[in-house]
Amino acid sequence: MVRSMTGYGRKDDIRGSLRLTVELRAVNHRFQEILVRLPKNWSMLEDQIRKQVAMYVRRGRVDVTISLEGSATISSNVAIDWSIAEQFLQLSREMDQRFSLETPLTAKDLLLFPGVIHTNETEEVDREEVATWLLDVVNTAAEDLLSMKMVEGEGLQADLIHRLLSVQTWLEEVRLLAPSGTQEYHNRLHQRLSEWAAQAPFELDQQRLVQEVVFFAEKSDISEEITRLTSHCHQFSQQLEKEEAVGRKLDFLLQEMNREANTIASKANHLRIQHLAVEIKTELEKMREQVQNVE
Repeated sequence: MVRSMTGYGRKDDIRGSLRLTVELRAVNHRFQEILVRLPKNWSMLEDQIRKQVAMYVRRGRVDVTISLEGSATISSNVAIDWSIAEQFLQLSREMDQRFSLETPLTAKDLLLFPGVIHTNETEEVDREEVATWLLDVVNTAAEDLLSMKMVEGEGLQADLIHRLLSVQTWLEEVRLLAPSGTQEYHNRLHQRLSEWAAQAPFELDQQRLVQEVVFFAEKSDISEEITRLTSHCHQFSQQLEKEEAVGRKLDFLLQEMNREANTIASKANHLRIQHLAVEIKTELEKMREQVQNVE
């Protein structure tokens, strides 16, 4: 089944105070290229995300944008280090006695000393749980992208099959007309030479006429080109039914098909065949434009 290289996938999800958004935008590219943009604190997941998206994309460029909004922490817990506070209090009393001071130490004074009071922050959600959640959402967004690529691929495949049938129809007509080209050339040549010989004082050399017709037949023979183009059409049709990425193979086949059509147009000394060759080349060019979107 043909897939398009272009598509869009998106998934939004909320967990607690966190809001997660994953967007995937796929465009044409010769090879597979996956670019990931995510919050700095989660950059360690970039490689995993790239590998996960790669399972849904065989060829093309995909921009993955991940936004994680909200806070993963709760209010800080305030605590007092009583051992440090007691040390400061003991030192204060010793200084009062040593220097005969009368400076009573209050609780407020103690709280201002470094290390007496400190805060503890705890995470609301475990980082491993958030990472697992994020990868699950990426997977869902990638499935959404794949769904769109397959829908567009069905349209591309239908169009390519329709155009291929036109090429095959015209090619069959070329095959049927090919033998008549030599006979028509023989008749025209014989008529012209007969008209000229009627005014000349010598007889027409029939053997020389036959040799000229044979030479023309060999020079304008397009049977090999017809056979190769027919084979390429068959291979093209087979590739359209495969599950793998076939875009590059289809593009190569179209190049070969166009080469055979060009040769037919240049070799065939037959007006109708030349006209059909032009039609085939025009249709092949339209097919090649479409194949540029095939994965």
